This record gives sequence, C-alpha cells and structure tokens, in this order.
Amino acid sequence: MAIPADRVGFMVVGSARSGTTLLQRLACEIKGIRMPPETHFFSDFVWGLAHRRKFPLGMPGLREEIEGFAGLDNSKGLKIDVDGLVEDLGGECPSIFGLFDALVRHLTGSAEIWGEKTPGHLWWWRPIARAAPWMRFIVAVRDPRAVVASTLSMSWSVTDELAPWGDQLHLAYAGRWEFDQQLVAALSDELGSERSLIVRYEDLVLDSDAVRLKIAGLLGRHDDVSFQKAPTDLVHPWEPWKQHAMDEVTPDRVATWRADLGRKRSEEVATICSQGMDRFGYTDRRPGPVKSAMLTAGMGKKARLELQTMYDDVNRYEGRVAKLDL
Repeated sequence: MAIPADRVGFMVVGSARSGTTLLQRLACEIKGIRMPPETHFFSDFVWGLAHRRKFPLGMPGLREEIEGFAGLDNSKGLKIDVDGLVEDLGGECPSIFGLFDALVRHLTGSAEIWGEKTPGHLWWWRPIARAAPWMRFIVAVRDPRAVVASTLSMSWSVTDELAPWGDQLHLAYAGRWEFDQQLVAALSDELGSERSLIVRYEDLVLDSDAVRLKIAGLLGRHDDVSFQKAPTDLVHPWEPWKQHAMDEVTPDRVATWRADLGRKRSEEVATICSQGMDRFGYTDRRPGPVKSAMLTAGMGKKARLELQTMYDDVNRYEGRVAKLDL
C-alpha cells in the first residue's frame, strides 16, 4: 500500500542507544522528508489517553489533551501551538492515531513524506500498523553489549525502578534488549520487506550512504534521493548524548563495549541476549553453552527471578498495548 500524501508515512524505532537518532538524521537527508524531534507520543501519553477518552474527540476535551501532552517532561522543546493544532484538526479528532498524525505534521510543516522517531514506539508497532496500514518501520538493532555499555554511561540509566539492581544493572538492560528484539523479529516477520527495514548499527556506521538508499527505497523514493542537510533541531540542546549522531559518521564506537563492560559483564549480557544475538548475527566473542550455564547460575537466584518478573511484566503490558484500537 502506498503512503498517502497527507499522512505520516514511517517511524524509526528500536532499543534506546541503538542508533535511532542516526537513522533519523539519514532519513532527513533525503530531499522532501521531514521529521520532528522525538515525540514520545505513544510511549508517554497514549496508554492514559486510550483509557480516559472516547473518539472521535471534540472540544473542549481535544484542547485539554493537547495541552496535557504539551506539558509532559519529554515534550519540552517541541514547538506545539495548541490553538494551531486544534485549528488543523478542525476542532475534532477522529482517532488517537489521527491526533499523532496531526501532531507530527504540525511540528514539521510541509513535506513530501513525514516520519517520526521515538525508540520506545517499538512496543506500539502492532496497533500502529493496524491503524495505519501504509506505515513503514525502520528499526535500529545493535550489539546488546554495546547497547548496555552505552546505556550505563548515561546519566539517566539508574531510574527509581531499576535502582534495586545495584551493580547488576547491566542484567536488567540486557533483559530489556532481549525483549525488544523479540518485538523486532515479530515486526519483521509480519510486515515483511515492503513495510519494514532492519538496520544493524554496525552496518550503518560502515556505510551510511548505502543505508540512506535503503531508507529511500522503503519509502518509495527510488527515483529521487537528492541530498538535503538534516535540521539541527532534531536533537535538543539538553540531549548531548545524541549529538554524536549529528557528527561525521564513523565506526570508532563499534567495539568500545569490550573495554567499557569488561569480560564478565559482557559474557553475562551475551548469555541473557543469546536468542536475539543469534537472530541478528552477533556471534563474536560469545560464551559457549557450558560457560553460559555457569554464568546464569552465578547471577544468583534473586537476579534470575527479577529477570523473569520483568519479562512477565513487559509481555503483559505489550500484550495489552497490542489490543488497543488507535
């Protein structure tokens, strides 16, 4: 199904610290394509919205919801003109996806193809794909050892939820990566190459031009991939951890996890993430079956139970999300 001329046509998703910002930048370098900064619309806002409102939604509820979204912490820096967005919608919104679609186009202005990037929207791919049968998904995948090492270096890595993990925090992030890749595999299998593109970070930094061409092909831009400079406001000033994605693309950070994590933590991450690593070709420096069994036992009963609880919780939440009508 072709992307409609008046609808958001693609989304960039994936685990955090996997290269989604770089993919966003490359997409925006294709002439005619525009994207706003991350909106976090589904991951931060829609669960509550879906349970407190019925659509179509008119005034004054529509204005109240737009104002509520604009006031979220992750909406800081998004240039939302509440009156303008209400006017764009004609005072009534037909659906949750319709509000998202209008928001993205409102934030970016005119374009030939609109897109949006929020890593956490990966968990929402099923209801989004149903609501917008034309939607394409560009998915970033990265070696989990690199993802975990990069995440642990972030100032926001120790949340209240994860603080109890202490010096085993890397196990929690490894578990989240493994769950994310289950979603990536399901997305790819169900939507196929016509609606999805899986990009490994390691391939991306080796040949970003080739990846840009693949993005253009997914979006139906085979005949015109003219280059344009990506807007600098894709990354907010208070997001220095994303700034590297706006610089020259180099492979210098591909293997830094080896020093950052150390051997033991790297092997523990690889043990937890073994299925996803097999699926996406991360076979380098993996512990064998006997060593993996020893590492699993060495993590301790409490950590193993916590991982299982986390899997149960995220599977339950994603299952409920998957049933939502957007």
